[in-house]
Amino acid sequence: MADEPSTEPLADTDPTYADASHWMHSVSADSAENPESGGKINLTDIDFDAFKDDGIIPDKGTAHSLGRKLNIALCAVAFLVLFGYLFIAGEGGDMLRALTTFNWLFLIIAFAAIVVYWVLESVCMQLICNSMFKGFSFIKTNIVTVIGQYFNCITPLSSGGQPMQAYYYSRFGLPAHYALPMLLCRFIVYQLTMTVYAIIVLVLRFNYFTDDLRPIMYLVAIGFAGGFLLIAMLFALAFAKNSVIKATRWAIQLAGRIGVLKKPEETLVSATTSLEESYEGIRFLLKEPALLVKVSLVTFVQLTVYFSMSWLIFAGFGLESNDYFTVVSCQAFIYLIASFVPLPGAVGAAEGSYIVFFNYVYSDPSIVALSTFIWRFFTFYLPIVLGMVLTLMVNNENSFLARWIRKDDTRMAFTDHTVPPKQKRGRKAREDGAEPAAEPEAEG
Repeated sequence: MADEPSTEPLADTDPTYADASHWMHSVSADSAENPESGGKINLTDIDFDAFKDDGIIPDKGTAHSLGRKLNIALCAVAFLVLFGYLFIAGEGGDMLRALTTFNWLFLIIAFAAIVVYWVLESVCMQLICNSMFKGFSFIKTNIVTVIGQYFNCITPLSSGGQPMQAYYYSRFGLPAHYALPMLLCRFIVYQLTMTVYAIIVLVLRFNYFTDDLRPIMYLVAIGFAGGFLLIAMLFALAFAKNSVIKATRWAIQLAGRIGVLKKPEETLVSATTSLEESYEGIRFLLKEPALLVKVSLVTFVQLTVYFSMSWLIFAGFGLESNDYFTVVSCQAFIYLIASFVPLPGAVGAAEGSYIVFFNYVYSDPSIVALSTFIWRFFTFYLPIVLGMVLTLMVNNENSFLARWIRKDDTRMAFTDHTVPPKQKRGRKAREDGAEPAAEPEAEG
């Protein structure tokens, strides 16, 4: 029997692989000769200078890079405004009293909750990944998740998170033709689960706030309508793709004729590509009902953990006058309002709607001001700080994290990533030869 290739890292022993291990799997997995297995390949003929980190960081020194810097500056200004509001609304002595009565154990629990939220996001991505591509490290998935949260926070409508996740998945050894469908499937399941969650809280708590907060509840309804229409369009695409594409094409051409779109041809090509990709994603999920249910259930728990943050913070102040579901509903309504605000992290809208809802629920303005600051720190500023640190560490080839990633890439290069097809079951399968018939029992 031929010796099997060693799975020990070669970067420390073989100079051929010393600089190549970080890119080994990306090259082998996309190879035309062996696209899935990731077997050992000859790296001596490959120009690795083309793959250096400095040369592939997207948008470095471009207008997009400047845009991200401006977004970060906007986040910093928002932090200063929120800090100023804390002292204005806190009213000095009331602020000090609220701080002295706060149970700091709940601050640790709130931090644990946001970490659980990130881990559950990684679990969802790993479940989808395992259905397409075996052997990708869960630790890498967690790193990509936090980096994605960082870019979600600093870009309008969270538009930068998924592209950067796809980029870092690819850098970590997951071929792009797997990373992009994974992220699309995740987006679909998240939107679907959020829509179901919104329906539940709207049915059970909409009237609770309507009498006194009618204007802001209209904003909640608009946010829900946007998410619901997106899900409706995705399912329409799944079962009537040609009709949806024709309608989209007609709308874009009409917008071009009346002057709303300056380049309708380019928009049409981009929209058609996006619709085709979305079609493939939703059809994949419909063919994998077990995966769809698993990821949806994890997402439901994930959203509940996220929406429970405010309840934990108010519990730290010793406030238990309102039931848990009312606080969770407030948080879900805030999310729906923030979802359609085209600013990084919905700056201003998130804080403003939080203050409006919880001033209605809790009468002490100093406590509401402090809770707004704590909640926003955990859900917005902390992901920015941690995500920025992780991004810098990943892009610094001498950091311990970058070294570990290179070693794990070496492991992945010798891993079979093929996901075996599901076996057919029953009589039809035996007839097709997919499942052998049971051996007859020997006669006694």
